[in-house]
Amino acid sequence: MELYREINLIDNNKIIFWLNVISIPLFIIFYFMFSLIATFNNQSISADLSIFMLLIVLVSYFVLIIIHELIHGIFFKLFNKEGKVKFGVKNGLAYATSPGFFYSKTQFIVVLLAPFTLISIGLYIFYLISIVSSFVFVTLASLHAASCIGDFYFTWLVARAPESIVVEDTEQGMSFYHNLN
Repeated sequence: MELYREINLIDNNKIIFWLNVISIPLFIIFYFMFSLIATFNNQSISADLSIFMLLIVLVSYFVLIIIHELIHGIFFKLFNKEGKVKFGVKNGLAYATSPGFFYSKTQFIVVLLAPFTLISIGLYIFYLISIVSSFVFVTLASLHAASCIGDFYFTWLVARAPESIVVEDTEQGMSFYHNLN
């Protein structure tokens, strides 16, 4: 295989800064979108803004980050049973990675988007069966979705890469290789 492109996200403070900036309007867009979804059940987005409720949202958000990375890990293993998965935190970013193992474009995009999709659906189901309030659903779903900005950025990069590439996820970012087989 021949290296096509390498992307170092973890050590690139400029990209991290801009992804964080973009996540702010993204949060607003997702808040509006998830609010619309919640109102399909003819419920208003009521908020019990107690310190206790905010603490629950904050703790739940950190639990979602762990679940998010575990979902990445599950999908790495789903597509490559021999692949090793590593988890970590670097420069304030939680990550799951599978260095040394290669994935097709489609597989890698599924790995990237699985946490956003599954967690959004899961939170919506919790809302529908009244495990969480509309406020908690909309807030957590929006926070999580905006936090997926790195996954969305990587999805955009992978989608734009040539069809012949395979992707290696690394602790710093990802590498694209031409699959010469």
